[in-house]
Amino acid sequence: MASERASQASGASTPTHEPAMPPIAAHHGAHIAHQAKRQALHWFTLRRSTSSLEQMGVGEKKRGLVLVSQKHTPVFPVWRIVLVTVGGSINSSFLIAGGITIMFGGPGGALISYILSIIVLYTVMTSLMEVGSRMPTSVPYYMYGTRVLGQTVGVALAWSYWLVWIALLVYEMVAGGFIIQFWLPSVDRAVWCLLLFLSCVTIVIVDSRLYSPIESTLTLFTIAALVTGIIVGSLTAAGKLGDHKRGFETWQTDDGPVLNGIVGVIGASIFANFSVQGAEAGAIMALKSPSRYSRRMTPIVICSVLAVLLLPSIFVTGLILSYSDPWFDKETFDSADGSSLTYVFEAAKIMPAAHVINTILLISAILDCCVSLYIATTIIQDLADHKLAPSILQSPKDRDHALSPYSLGLCCMVGLGVWALTYIRETGGFVLLGGVIGISGVIMWSSISIMHFVVRWSKRFRHKGDENEYRSWLFPVGPLVCLVFELGVLTGLFYILAWVGFDINIFLFETLGLFIFIALIIIAAVAQHFGYCQC
Repeated sequence: MASERASQASGASTPTHEPAMPPIAAHHGAHIAHQAKRQALHWFTLRRSTSSLEQMGVGEKKRGLVLVSQKHTPVFPVWRIVLVTVGGSINSSFLIAGGITIMFGGPGGALISYILSIIVLYTVMTSLMEVGSRMPTSVPYYMYGTRVLGQTVGVALAWSYWLVWIALLVYEMVAGGFIIQFWLPSVDRAVWCLLLFLSCVTIVIVDSRLYSPIESTLTLFTIAALVTGIIVGSLTAAGKLGDHKRGFETWQTDDGPVLNGIVGVIGASIFANFSVQGAEAGAIMALKSPSRYSRRMTPIVICSVLAVLLLPSIFVTGLILSYSDPWFDKETFDSADGSSLTYVFEAAKIMPAAHVINTILLISAILDCCVSLYIATTIIQDLADHKLAPSILQSPKDRDHALSPYSLGLCCMVGLGVWALTYIRETGGFVLLGGVIGISGVIMWSSISIMHFVVRWSKRFRHKGDENEYRSWLFPVGPLVCLVFELGVLTGLFYILAWVGFDINIFLFETLGLFIFIALIIIAAVAQHFGYCQC
């Protein structure tokens, strides 16, 4: 598997008697297979007529499907926004990443990393709301960069996010194949990947309403599973379940509760950061509320709910799972075996837990594959409508058909092409794909913070007397904290590379996303120079 290949390539291991930072590519690449779909969710908008939105029941969708262009965005109550955004953070991303943060930072370092990530999430949400409140309602929010950061950088951002959605589609295909192999290891993974892809294409073509109510149901089911895990873990640590009382023994090791000090916290923050990214999608939804109080309270409520659910869960997991546990020696974290929640249930002697968790991961992979294909198709249509892509890919004139067959066909062909490369070059392709997606989260949050500075300080974005204008009370501290945090995460990636020794596969894993983004900026600049890029 990809994680195994990355581990072999790095040639590093983590001895239990002298803890060291493990190679980032092996475990990080496996985790990204489940987290990838939500790292770019907050940057995209979908264009639908009001009647189509009502027919689709878009308000019931979790994660990216609620992100429509502002002029069509329905007004959601706070509880629905919270359900949508929180569900994206506590799904498979947290179920997989929770244990890995303990491996990097110990129980204390993991807890600190999630506290920091939730704080930074709040700053990003307030920044995005202020930027969005000063943009024309006709501007899709994935194209804010063209208005704030300049056309060249903005176009590069727009195209890079379309590419990320294609990568998300492929990653969900591959992740689904790994998950099904948990039950049927004798069948070639390619069979399950292609069947998953065909199923998603069929659902998107026939009617997207097929996965809308299931997505919301999955959110509630995952929340219930997480709460159950907190209760079971607490009883296990107290000795009421399992074979012995654990108490705080994992916090009282020779290395202390925080493994490797600040370096361990940075390593854990890489995964904690990816777990909560995407929840800021609620900022755009809350911005449409006519109530100033609702706009102010929505980011606070979302971050508070995440804190109530994630922090107790990671704390309880840290009481049961030690950073030196042999559980971390596994070759892959792509299925239920890689979920720390499964470990908690097994420690409590509740053995069927692995099948339940794997079912959650599989349903999530199927639905997120549909989400990725649908949003990628809509993004390329928006790019064509703004003269940033060939006109044949424009949105259909008939509003009863939201997706252009040409746009859908292009996304399918590109997706299958990328999947073929990852299947043929399994050694590095799968891990590199995860790296491209992972680095996009750093770019997006950083872009939002930079746009916040520009919008607040530039006179051309000031709209006096606009009652819908939102002003972040954290400025300038909020966006500055976000930039420092993301810089720390990025620095941590390269520090870990230096820690384990230079390896070309790990280097590309950590930098390929940046190289692609820089290449897109150059292409956009050349296209603009020759008059092919005029949005």
